[in-house]
This record gives sequence, structure tokens and C-alpha cells, in this order.
Amino acid sequence: MTIPASKLLESLEAQIAALRAENESLQQQVVAQLSGARQWMIRRTTEMQQDNEEQKRAETMQRVFYRIAERATAGLSFHDFLQVVHQLLRELMFADNFYVALHNHDLGVVDFPYYVDERDGDEMQRYGVPYKKGMTEYLLELQQPLLMDTARFKALRKAGHMSEASGDLTFASWLGVPMQIHGRTSGVLVVQAYSDDVIYNDEDVKILGFFANHVSAAIERYQTIEELRKSEARYRSVIENVGVGVVVVQNGHMVFVNPSMERIVGHTTEALMAMPFTGSIHPDDVPTVVERHQRRLRGEPVEENYSFRVITARGEVRTLDLSAVLIQWGQRDATLLFVVDVTARVRAEADQKRALQQQIELNDLKSRFISVASHEFRTPLATIHGSVELLSHYEARMSTEQKRLTLKKIDDAVARMAHMLENVLVIGQSAAGRLQFKPQASAIASFCRSLVDELRSTMPDAFQNIQMTLDLPHESLRFELDESLIRNIVGNLLSNAVKYSPDGGAVTLRVKPVQATKLLIEVSDQGIGIPPADQPNLFESFHRASNVGNIAGTGLGLSIVRDAVECHRGTISLHSAAGQGSCFTVMLEAPPADTGNT
Repeated sequence: MTIPASKLLESLEAQIAALRAENESLQQQVVAQLSGARQWMIRRTTEMQQDNEEQKRAETMQRVFYRIAERATAGLSFHDFLQVVHQLLRELMFADNFYVALHNHDLGVVDFPYYVDERDGDEMQRYGVPYKKGMTEYLLELQQPLLMDTARFKALRKAGHMSEASGDLTFASWLGVPMQIHGRTSGVLVVQAYSDDVIYNDEDVKILGFFANHVSAAIERYQTIEELRKSEARYRSVIENVGVGVVVVQNGHMVFVNPSMERIVGHTTEALMAMPFTGSIHPDDVPTVVERHQRRLRGEPVEENYSFRVITARGEVRTLDLSAVLIQWGQRDATLLFVVDVTARVRAEADQKRALQQQIELNDLKSRFISVASHEFRTPLATIHGSVELLSHYEARMSTEQKRLTLKKIDDAVARMAHMLENVLVIGQSAAGRLQFKPQASAIASFCRSLVDELRSTMPDAFQNIQMTLDLPHESLRFELDESLIRNIVGNLLSNAVKYSPDGGAVTLRVKPVQATKLLIEVSDQGIGIPPADQPNLFESFHRASNVGNIAGTGLGLSIVRDAVECHRGTISLHSAAGQGSCFTVMLEAPPADTGNT
């Protein structure tokens, strides 16, 4: 059956229409797919851009926070540290106007150590501002971030929360966050903008809050380090200004010396550190100090306190008291020494000891004087008393010669007592430091001859068996001498030589100038001599040799000789043996007198 052409055309037209409809549907699907792909690309690009910005921001924040922590320990002043904080905050957000406030809870005040504002300048940067109803104080009490625009500020101010706010208050946006420092809300960070172009938002709140956490930790570290520095400064000030010398010894050298130690020994710190720690110690005390120091380092028991001597830069010897403990210095063993100059105390103790010894000696001298005087005065007094009674009762029966001899006994006894009293007076003057030295030009030869003649007349019996020899300088030579003291020296030595030669023998007086300004006086005899055991104490007052027997004497003569020699800045020596005589040698400072021609 043949399909009519008209029907076939209709069928074809229907197919074409269907194909067209299908094509339009397909095109619409393609357009929808292209639109979706384009939107996905846009969304993905935006996400990638956001991720990139967040990564950059995270990197920036990480670098910023590292710089905050690093600068907190860099030794900057607090203001300079906060200035760095301000510069770093600008890398994260708009922060041209920025301040930091810290609440001093103990004093009830607020400090503004850093305040930079395009309207207020830095005039608000103050310390010790009384706590009041201001924006900073409200934020401290709120203890959470505060974001304000003009309207909210006015509302809070009207409600009385910020009735005492100060500074330029025409800001467009204000953002503050609290800081937790040492476990308390003790500070705030604030940024503000005066232009409507800058309006802080919740993202800025997060950034500034995160930033404040790191700044709070940095401020804690800074304050801790600053307190440590202040503590160290206080301790250093104490160490440097205390009157006690403080020294740290390590490996045999001083590694720390305070100024007081410099003052004590007179050496600079550099000089003390350059020398061994024993460099200024008195050589006699070095072995003891080193031995105790080494024992202490070994952990052995050792005296915590002891004394030693040092020689200062000026050559003075000073006594120090030392106290020492083991410490760690630079993570190594060291010794911390505390040194006190006790020279004045030691000298005072020595003076007190000498004074006590002198008092003991004086008491002993008094006792010996009483003993000797009671004995020595008894004999002449008995002689005087017996002679007076003899004259009183038997004068008429006595011949002229008997009367003369009796009167001579009285005269001799009086002379003996007078001589002893004169010796006691000289000893007393010497002990009191009142023995005077008055040198003048003296013709020593004629003076000695006159003195020998005087002794011969007062000791005629003793001189009978003596062969006196004089070896004197030329009569014209004169020397600067104190004749009163020379009389004591030569007179006592000669009278002893004669007195302690009971069997007679040779007695020699030799005077000779030696060197340029010295005078030698030598007195020798062939008498009883002096036992070696008695010689060390021979020049002490009232001391007499053990072999003098019944020979009268007070034991004052050689003590007087010693004092007179010392006044002339001289020396005296003895060479003697029991039974072999004695030789006293005196060396005096006696410059020749300038006789001149008139």
C-alpha cells in the first residue's frame, strides 16, 4: 500500500520538529553546564584566593608573634619594646592610633607606658593615673573585647560607664581587648580610627585578641626579666657598696672582685684578676691559705672563718678575716670569699695586750722595787742610824779620826740612797716616755776623764786594786751627745765593771769614732762575769745576775744604760762568761759637732 506524499511530508515535519526540540534541550543543558562550570571556577578561585590570603596572614601572624617574643628578651626599654609591638600590629591591621594601658592593682592606678594618637599625640602617655570611669577602666572591668562606634560610645557614656573618658572622643571606630598578665586582667590593647573608611569588625576583634594574648605573654616575660635585672642590680649594688670584700675564686684566679676588695688591697680589679688569687697574700700566710682552699674544693672539713695577712699596693701589711663557701660560677665549681679588714681590731687587740703586759710588768716592777728598796734602803739607813747613835752617846770619848770615819759612813750611806733614788727616777721617766734627749756639742774625752775621777772619789775602796785604762779620742773632737744620758751609760758601765771586779784587775774604757756619724763606747773588765742563763734578761729593771753574791746593787743600772742608748738611736751588746769578765759594746749615733771658727 502506497503512503500518500502528504502524509509522508507530515511525518517528516514532525520528526524535524522533534529533533529541533531535542536540539534546543541539548543546547539548554550545555548552557546550564557551562554556567555551572563557570560558577564553580569563580567559587574555586575565590576559595583559593581566600586560602592564600589566610596562609599569608597566618605566616605574617607567626612572624609577628615570633618577633614579639624575641624583642621581649632583647634588653630594650619597655617603651621601645612597645614601640616594636605597635609596628608589628600595623602589619596585621590598621593601627595608626594605638595605646597600651596597665592596671596597678596594688596602687589603684593605671599606667599608660605607650600612647600614640593622631589627635592626642603622646600627651596621654602617663604613669600613675588615678583609676576612674573611663573607656580603659570599663574595658578592664568588662574583661572581654569591646568594639564601639560613635553611637555605642554615647550610649555607654550616657549610662555612666565612661562618664570620665578623656582625650579626643570623636573616633569613628574603637576596639579594645583585655590582657591577662600573671593570671589577672591587668592591661588592655586599644586601636581607634577617626575616619569612616576604617571600621573595625569581628575579624579585627579576633586578630587583636589573638595579638593581645601574645603581647600579654611577652609582657610577662619582659616584666620577669626586668624584675630579675632589678634584683640583680640591687644585689650588685649591695655587693659593690658593702664594706666587705667579695671575691669569687675559680681555677686559682679571681673571676669576680667587688670595689671594697679593691679598696682593701689597693689593687685594681684588672690587676687582681691577672694575678693568682694568692698574689697579694703575705708570703708567710700563702701555704695556709692554699692548703685550706684546696681542702675546701675537695669537700673536706675546713675552718669556715680564719685570718690571714695581705700586702697592699702601697706595701702595707693588713690583716683580713675570711669566710668562704663553695658555689657554682658559670656551671663550674668556685669559691665565694667574704673578706673583712680587721687590721684596726687586731692592732687594738695587740695594743690592749701590750698595755696589759705593760701593766703586768709595771706591777712586777713595783713588787721588785719594793723588795729591792726595802733591802737596799735598810742597809744605809741602819748605817746612818748606828752612826748617829754612836755620835750621840760616845762622841766625847771618840777621837777626831773616829768621828771623821763615822761621819763619812753617814755621808756614804746618804750618797748610796741618793744614787738609788736617782736611778729609780730615771727608770720612771723612761717608763712614762718622758726621758728627754737633748744633744749638744760635747768633748767626750775630757767628759770621760772627769767621770772616771768622780767615780774614783766615790768608790775609793773598790778602785784600790783596779788598773784603769782609758783609750779616748783627741781632746779637740766634739760630738753631738746628751751628756746626761752619756753619764748614765758610761757611769753605770764603769761602776759595774769596778764593783763586779772584787779581786781587782784591768778595767778598760775605750771611746772611738767609727764610720761617719757613729761613736763606739766599750767597757771591759776581768771581774766575775755574767752566766749565759742571766744574759737575756740582763737589761730588765731590777734583774741581777745569779752570781753577784753579797755585792750590793739594785739591778737598775743596765736598764738605765739600755734606755739611754735607745735615746741616742744606738745599740748595746755583751760578751761575757762567768769568771772571765765582761765586755759591753755601745754603738751610738753621734755626728761630729761643727766647731766652726768665731
